[in-house]
Amino acid sequence: LRNKTHLSTSASSITGHTSSSNIGHYVLGKSIGKGTFGKVKEGTHILTGQKVAIKILEKEKIADVADVERVAREIHILKIIRHPHLIQLFEIIETPKQLFLIMEYTEGGELFNYIVSKSKLREKE
Repeated sequence: LRNKTHLSTSASSITGHTSSSNIGHYVLGKSIGKGTFGKVKEGTHILTGQKVAIKILEKEKIADVADVERVAREIHILKIIRHPHLIQLFEIIETPKQLFLIMEYTEGGELFNYIVSKSKLREKE
């Protein structure tokens, strides 16, 4: 990300204090997924006990301008979309090496995997 298009996390971001098992006000739990730029872990808010999903993006893996733009677009969309059937972005924590997207946690895995396993969905689903 250095000397390339900068990912703006704007007002909803904070610089996070990290330890091996904490980020900001969250305790990191087990890994629940992985992707091109990092992984997703369960997390728990220290004060409220609320369970969250924490998407951890490794900045060094966001290598070219197209990747930076893709991640910036995802963050922008997550910030503006509010719908009861879509995952909510609560907070963004940025450190020198990582971005942590603190998001609503839902059980049952990824929607894509569910759709593939069913091959087709009924309207109710």
